[in-house]
Amino acid sequence: MISADTVMEYKCPCCGAGLRFGQDVQKMTCEYCDNTFELDAVQAFNEETADAAEHWEAENQTQWSQTEQDTVKTYTCSSCGGELVTDANTAATFCPFCGNPTILPGRLSGGIRPDAVIPFRTSKEDATKAFLELCKGKPLLPRDFTANHRLEKITGIYVPFWLYECDSGFDGRYQATRVHHWSTPDYVYTRTEYFLVTRAADAKFQNIPMDGSSKMDDAVMESIEPYDFSALVDFDTAYLSGFFADKYDVEAETGHDRVRQRVSASLEELIAPTLVGYATHIPTVKNINVHQGKSKYVLLPVWMLHTQYGGKNYLFAMNGQTGKMTGTFPICPQRSWAWFGGITAAVSAVAALIQWMML
Repeated sequence: MISADTVMEYKCPCCGAGLRFGQDVQKMTCEYCDNTFELDAVQAFNEETADAAEHWEAENQTQWSQTEQDTVKTYTCSSCGGELVTDANTAATFCPFCGNPTILPGRLSGGIRPDAVIPFRTSKEDATKAFLELCKGKPLLPRDFTANHRLEKITGIYVPFWLYECDSGFDGRYQATRVHHWSTPDYVYTRTEYFLVTRAADAKFQNIPMDGSSKMDDAVMESIEPYDFSALVDFDTAYLSGFFADKYDVEAETGHDRVRQRVSASLEELIAPTLVGYATHIPTVKNINVHQGKSKYVLLPVWMLHTQYGGKNYLFAMNGQTGKMTGTFPICPQRSWAWFGGITAAVSAVAALIQWMML
């Protein structure tokens, strides 16, 4: 029985987004993929999804041993509340999340122990070189943005991730068309053929990642994917030496909707090549089932630079295994005006030359 204070939310069978009731069509509608569904079909889909979600289970719930709790330090940032884990020999000088220099050590307590880790394959020198390379060729970047005091804040951190695996099934129907054109001396003809196309597929997914830290930007973490998960090894505190490790604060269950979205997108890519040969193919029914899901807790290596410039925060992240980097840059107002002024002057000179040649 549903209690009076329970909030019901219906998910789109196609993309997983929330649905609303469309008064104009008298159906449940999705604002993201523009599909419409009968209420009975949506209710059945959500009940099936809820049943499937109950099968998600953690592979391991190992706790930290007493020896590890005695030897591993935690650092809590007094500014942003970030909580980091290191070995006893790592000296903390600032927070990699907000740059605050005052973080206090304590003793590890609570939380489950990671199942596995991908060790760092790149060094701080590699991260510094990659950052400077990323800054090249940007005429509007402030000259002092790459100053040494900024580069010193590049920090290696093991980011908590949940890795999901699941079985999935796809069942869809499409309204497809083929269009033929031909002509005679007197007329141009067009014939459109309509088809009902059905597709079905089963797939098993492994190592679908989702970061387990609320302090990490999900878009940034996804932008430095992929990782080579064949390099996963059993976790040992020795891998923490010289690095930080963020403690997870997002439970594995939180990622189920995101996993479903990524599985759905992958199944769509799997089906797309089979629809070649039609002028159009509009989905009328798409059912995606996810079941027998499991999750495990791992640490993945990331080099991070969190810095401030002109009162704004900027974050750079580099995959500590592959070296793939992403980030955003500030713009120097003075250089911006000079750059655009130069372009304006050049355009004006060319326009004047063209006008003189036409006289």
